[in-house]
Amino acid sequence: MQPYTIRDVPDDEIEVCCTRCTFRKSFKRADLLQKYSPDLYLDIFVRSTTEFCEHRQAYSIPPPCGAFTAQMETARKAVTDRNAEEEDRRRRASVERAEAALRQEERAENADIRITDKNGWRLFEAIPRGTVPKYRWQQSWEEAYPEDIIGFDGTVPIGRVFQFEPQTTNKDVWFWVLYGVESHKRARPGQGAGWERSRLLAVCRVEWCYERMLQQEEDRKRWNARAMK
Repeated sequence: MQPYTIRDVPDDEIEVCCTRCTFRKSFKRADLLQKYSPDLYLDIFVRSTTEFCEHRQAYSIPPPCGAFTAQMETARKAVTDRNAEEEDRRRRASVERAEAALRQEERAENADIRITDKNGWRLFEAIPRGTVPKYRWQQSWEEAYPEDIIGFDGTVPIGRVFQFEPQTTNKDVWFWVLYGVESHKRARPGQGAGWERSRLLAVCRVEWCYERMLQQEEDRKRWNARAMK
């Protein structure tokens, strides 16, 4: 018999039987746990229970008289399942630790990135104080954090404003990306992405670039029309 214990038995009742006679006894598991240690081996319990079986062989190493308990099999399955669950838990924990270490490493790398005080725009290109958004802005997708939004001109996306892990890095920096428009090849005014010190400034920068992009497209159309004359 394998060294399974009363603790390993998932059944409410433990039955000890003899393979050579009608000897049979049943015990409530809850009663046994009050009387014996949960770590009592089932084979020892079988030997003790069959003390007065007529086929008992004194001082035998294997269970006497061929006695057994069906709970050996259920205990084996319970232990196997528990070991499998524990192994799966350790595997998941190992994966989670590896992912957490990777995230921590990425945060450390991001924290080492130093952003200069100048974002590349000249003084006359600065967003005027008091400027407010003109277009519709909403979260990039339903589950997104408030730190990730996208702007629309009607149904056409014009750009995105977001932060990188605002809880840990770049707390005072909002990044923006200017979108082109499907089926059009519009030249972007200068840079097509950058950063600002607030979400409002980043939103207004996207709109500013978008409107300049539209204006440049109209200017090109007019110049082309004049050139055709």
